[in-house]
Amino acid sequence: MMDVQLGVPVSGDEKKTKEQLIAELNDLRLQVDRLKISESNFKKAEKEILQAQELLIREHRKLDNAFRLVENAKREWERTMDCVGDMIILTDKNGIIRRCNRSFAKFTGMPYQMIIQKDWEEFLRENNMEVRTRYGKSTEVFQRSTGRWFEINTYPYTDSHLKSPGTVITIHDNTELKVVAEELMNSNRVINENREKLRSGLREITALIQNVTKQIDYGVRFFNPNLDKCYEVRNCKRTKCVCFGKGAVRCWQTEGTLCRGGRRESFADKYEVCSACVVFKKATSDPVYQIGEHFNNMMHVLEMKNRELEDAYAELKSTQTRILQQEKMASIGQLAAGVAHEINNPMGFISSNLATLGKYAARLAGFIRELTGIAEEFGGQEQLAAVREHKKQWKIDYILDDIEPLIDESLEGAERVKTIVQNLKTFSRIDEADCKPADINDCIEGTLSIVWNELKYNASVRKDYGELPLTMCHPQQLNQVFMNLLVNAGQAIGSHGDIVIKTWSREGSIYVSISDTGSGIPEDKLSKIFEPFYTTKEVGKGTGLGLSITYEIVKKHNGEIMVESEPGKGTTFTVKVPVVEAS
Repeated sequence: MMDVQLGVPVSGDEKKTKEQLIAELNDLRLQVDRLKISESNFKKAEKEILQAQELLIREHRKLDNAFRLVENAKREWERTMDCVGDMIILTDKNGIIRRCNRSFAKFTGMPYQMIIQKDWEEFLRENNMEVRTRYGKSTEVFQRSTGRWFEINTYPYTDSHLKSPGTVITIHDNTELKVVAEELMNSNRVINENREKLRSGLREITALIQNVTKQIDYGVRFFNPNLDKCYEVRNCKRTKCVCFGKGAVRCWQTEGTLCRGGRRESFADKYEVCSACVVFKKATSDPVYQIGEHFNNMMHVLEMKNRELEDAYAELKSTQTRILQQEKMASIGQLAAGVAHEINNPMGFISSNLATLGKYAARLAGFIRELTGIAEEFGGQEQLAAVREHKKQWKIDYILDDIEPLIDESLEGAERVKTIVQNLKTFSRIDEADCKPADINDCIEGTLSIVWNELKYNASVRKDYGELPLTMCHPQQLNQVFMNLLVNAGQAIGSHGDIVIKTWSREGSIYVSISDTGSGIPEDKLSKIFEPFYTTKEVGKGTGLGLSITYEIVKKHNGEIMVESEPGKGTTFTVKVPVVEAS
């Protein structure tokens, strides 16, 4: 029955026992039950698969969105890297390029595909990149062909998901920074150099100012190496220009701005203001030397003002000296005129009386001789003896022989007194304005007669006069010169010595030397002896004006006065005046 239901034919060989059939039936039932259970599980599994499939589809969509986000992020990052100006390279551990940004590709000038798998250092060598400096992880390189500077930094790249590590390399173009840094360094160097120049210049100017303050020296100047010869700078050929052929002349001081104009016609080319002159610009282009030139200009003004003050002071002293001398000589002149008048009157009648007395004496002598002759001719022996006795007793013969020479000597003395008085009157007129021809030897002789009383007791005067031409001069003033020199010579001698007066003419000039064997003048005082009121004599023995007046008079005659002296051996003053012919 089971066979029919199952639809399974049974053969004879397949006939089984009842137990076997029951067992198989039970197995079939078990299989059916299992099939029922499997169908239920299948439906359930099918349902679960459908759910899983839906979930998988949703997850796939999420994953797809995630992939798109990653792809977008990747593209954004790549675009970001391509926008970066620095060159960025990713290499493996062997330095082979795995990735790079657009800046590096542009720098190499090669497509991206040809760059990948290339050695990055080889690219640098091919592009003439020279390593100059290494510091830390950074390297500074220089591209000679373009003159550009780059800074290379390396960063290790590791990731546990990557089989091999690598290196991230950045290349930054710091040419501008390098140029700015070099410019800054140059600027700092220039600033430091200028600072040092300024310090040095200020130190020098300070030292110069101290020198001016301590030594009262207005001639100091700040050295300026930028000051050039203007005729060389401007290639000037105008030889008549005041600057031509000279050194580096500051024309703005000598004939330029500081002198308020000066002689325009004496310059090859003169500017209204010095700032237009290329020589002045070059000399003051450096701030230190500009300050130095301002200092020089200040010192020039001070020197000019000081010179004006010195000239004014010298002129004042000279005027004072002349006034004193004129007053003194005026007093001497008045005294001499009075004395001469008082002496001339008695000397006049003394000379006249002496001449008359000479005549009378000659007559008396003739009369006595005649009486003696008559007595000898007509008188007796006693009378003749008496006459001879009286003549002998009164020394009549001696008197008659001596009276004429006595009168002649008296007349000569009177004449000499007249000459001395006349010389005194002439000598006292030192301010006489007349310039006239004169014999210098005569001037010396006249002066010597005036001062002889000062010299005759302690000096022997030896004269060595040469033949001199007449020269136009102020004789009375030259007399004053010779008097001062002779008196000084006599005072320098002391007790006894020699004075030698020598004159000669040479090459259009007349020379007069007055030498003494006195005490001499120390070398340190020689340069001061012609200064007014300076004297080496004791107090009360000199005013210090004699040689000052002498110097002024000689200079007035366009001459020179020279002095040579050796302490203990004597002094020689030599006066030189030019020969001036009468016009």
